Amino acid sequence: MANKTHHVLAGLLEVDPTWVRVNILPLYSLNPSKRIDTKMDADTMLSRTGKELGAGVWYPIRLTSSRKYPIPNDEAEQERLDIAHHIYLILLDGKLVRAPVSDGIQRILDIGTGTGMWAIDAAETYPSSQVIGTDLSPIQPSWVPPNVKSDWTFERDSFDLIHIRHLNAGIKDWGKLMKQAFDALKPGGWLDVAEYECRLKSDDGTLPVGSNLLRYYDLVNEAADKLGQGFVISAFLDKFILDAGFDKVNHEEAKVPLGTWPADKKQKDMGAFMLLTTEHAFEAFGMALFTRTLGVATPEAKELIAGAKMESRNKKIHSYTIHHLYYTQKPLKKSDLK
Repeated sequence: MANKTHHVLAGLLEVDPTWVRVNILPLYSLNPSKRIDTKMDADTMLSRTGKELGAGVWYPIRLTSSRKYPIPNDEAEQERLDIAHHIYLILLDGKLVRAPVSDGIQRILDIGTGTGMWAIDAAETYPSSQVIGTDLSPIQPSWVPPNVKSDWTFERDSFDLIHIRHLNAGIKDWGKLMKQAFDALKPGGWLDVAEYECRLKSDDGTLPVGSNLLRYYDLVNEAADKLGQGFVISAFLDKFILDAGFDKVNHEEAKVPLGTWPADKKQKDMGAFMLLTTEHAFEAFGMALFTRTLGVATPEAKELIAGAKMESRNKKIHSYTIHHLYYTQKPLKKSDLK
């Protein structure tokens, strides 16, 4: 297909034969005033306070009256979002997006900004730009002034870059969102999207069928599908992007391991942080979805979650998740080509 490129960024992940579990939990303070340093690896998890970060980010928060969203937004989830942001900094070699944007871009929109860490880093990386973040809930740091709005109110042709990450189960109409993004971008502006598959895989058969880990992810997906907010957008997003009006979509797949079992240092660092964020998420994601949505008894749900946690630390299981990276450019107007 001429208007689509699809690349897998990593082949088989090599296992480190000297693998030992790195206990990174005590090294990370679950403190909302602390933020992860962008230069940290799995062995040096330094922190920095939010006040040390540059401001200049405006948040028109889009609120909902009925928040039927399968992902929590409490303090622990906010910490998990910060860790996930750091995983992407490692994955992208310190960059914020895959799109080849210029340093002089003027207006940036971050959809699903979460704790605001990506938007804050964008404001530092592109100091001449105005960065706007939107989210379902006003959970950004108090030191960033909020500005509440009720819906999508952005003008056409007004942004140089629109960034979307991990809205998988939070958007019911991706086709509409892609069209809104297309309309809001300036001609020549870039859309950059990162989503993940909510399932584990293994290249060497070490993730056994019937394991608690596989059962856990199967039930999470079943519950999300039942709510009409499944985690399968990667199968359709290419089409939605092209249907919105973009001429071409660049689609890359990246493997992010669970645990520090890979031999490659970059993969090992990502795996350490992924293990941390996953261990935080097991109960937060699982309990409500399993008991309220699927009707699983509380003792059974707790037993499954405990088993999944235990298996996530098993050095003999070499599992990973697939992350999908998309970037595409809004075509220039014919008048701009003359």
